[in-house]
Order: sequence, then C-alpha cells, then structure tokens
Amino acid sequence: MPHITLSKTLLVGAMAAGFALSAQADYPSGNIEMIVGYSAGGGSDVLARSLVPHIEEALGGGARIAVINRPGGGGEIGFTAVADANPDGYTIGIINVPSILNPMIERSPSYDLDSFQLLANVVTEPGAVVVPADSPHTSLEEWMAHVEANPGSVSVGNSGGGGAMHTALIRFLRASDLSVNHIPFAGGAPSRAALLGSHVDASVMGISEAGPLHNDGELRILGVMAAERIDMVPDVPTMGEVGTDIVAGSYRGLMAPAGLPDEVRDALVEAVEQAVNSEAFLASAEERLLLVDYLDPNEYAALIDETYTEMSAIWDEEPWAE
Repeated sequence: MPHITLSKTLLVGAMAAGFALSAQADYPSGNIEMIVGYSAGGGSDVLARSLVPHIEEALGGGARIAVINRPGGGGEIGFTAVADANPDGYTIGIINVPSILNPMIERSPSYDLDSFQLLANVVTEPGAVVVPADSPHTSLEEWMAHVEANPGSVSVGNSGGGGAMHTALIRFLRASDLSVNHIPFAGGAPSRAALLGSHVDASVMGISEAGPLHNDGELRILGVMAAERIDMVPDVPTMGEVGTDIVAGSYRGLMAPAGLPDEVRDALVEAVEQAVNSEAFLASAEERLLLVDYLDPNEYAALIDETYTEMSAIWDEEPWAE
C-alpha cells in the first residue's frame, strides 16, 4: 500500500509539473494587469499607457494589458498591491524610484525590495519648479527671492508626501536654504490641476507632466533639476545655472512580484526591452516629453541600491515625514 500511494503521488506531481510548464510555455494566455500607484494623468500613468500597446505587441499571442490606477500613500498602495500579487506574470506594475524606497526608510511597510522582480527602468524624470502661467515670477531667481522673503508661506504642491517629487523639493530647499508650505496631492494629475487653478503658488513635478503645458503657455517652468538643459524645453535653465546644483526627480520603470517562473520572467524582460527600444514607442515618448533611459534589471538594481543609500542619508539629516 505505501508503494502504491507513493506512485500515485509521483504521478500527480509529474502531471502538475507538466501542467505548470505548459501554462508557462503558453504565457501569456490571459489578461495582464499593470498597476499604477498614482492617479490617471500623472507621469507614471502616462508612461504606463504609452508603453502598454508596445509590450502587448512584443509579447504576442493576443496579449492584453489593462492599466489599473491604485493611487495613495505616495505610490505605496500600488507598490503593495504588486508585492502581494500572485507571481504568475499576470500582474505587473510601475515602479517609481525613490518613491518606492522612501517608505522603507521611514518605517517598515509590508514590502521590501526582495518583494519585487525588476523588469527595467524606462525613463528618467527630472523634477521641475513650475508656476501658473499668470504668475508674477518669470525667472527662478526671482521666485527664489520671493520664497526667501516669505519663509514658510509660499505653497508648493507635489504628487505626494515622501514621494519622488517631494524629496526632490526637499533637496532643492536644503541646497538653497529656503522653506515653503508643502501641499501634497494623491498624484501628479491633481497636483497639476491645483496649479492650473492657482490653488497653490507653485509645484514641483516631472518634466513630462509640466513640459507640454509649458510649451503651450498654460504653465511656466522656472527651472529643471537636471545636469543639462532638456532639448524639449530648451528655454528652461537648470538649477545649476542659478547656483543650486541639484539633480533630482524619479526613475520610472516596470516590476513584477518576486518569484516569477523563469520562463515568464524572461518573456517579460525581453518584451519590455523590445517595447522600450521600438521606434513607435520612442516616437511616442518624444511627443510626451518622456526621457527614455533603459536599464536592464541588473543595472536598475544597482541604481536602486545607490539611491537607497542617498535617500537614507537625507532622512538621517532631515526626516521628510516629520
């Protein structure tokens, strides 16, 4: 009897393993969800919706990807949803660095970096100081002088407390010895809407979120936190040009839950790389002011480790959640 039981167990195990391998070989055989931890219309959402059709094409087999917005907590709600998902390749998500790191520095969220499989970094998004089009301030120097004369009273919005643009603002303020009234929003889109409605005096947002409106005359970018001027907004100076040498913003890419089967992981990594480097996506990215900066999973991991060290040092000196 024990021999019969063992044989049946081996048979069932072999059948299950064969079924799993078959399912992986057929990947994808169902709809995929791409979770964005921010509201619709923000930089992460724009990236997701721009990239999805090209990943679908690269995966083939009639793959369909639905973008699911899960805003809140500076992206933490969306990051947690990805970490908690079944690692079968049917849930992936947008990762925003340093936003995903900051909760781990502040406290102990339900995820850590071992909770994720990195797929790629896709874009680098410098932060920018932006004001309404009818603002009396037409230069960064003038605006900074106004902030200095009114410490703590100038309202500055961004896409969430502890997020990439909030910490970019903190780095800029520290380097400039300035203070403002920080107004967090649940994503780039509501932050931008508040600025368009002149409900805040200024905002720090990604260049892709502000650039098109700057070029159309609906908002005014005073300065960009990049090492060099951005070709798509060539009239905007860098912070270094006005004596505040700050390079800050976010790195946006794609991730999945840790524990993907090797075949599924490889299919996703290959599809994302193919999508990011496709002529169609590159043209779409240029139109949307997305600064493409592809990094493979290992390169992205090294960047994340470096950023974690940098953000931890900032937290030790000036905790942003206090």
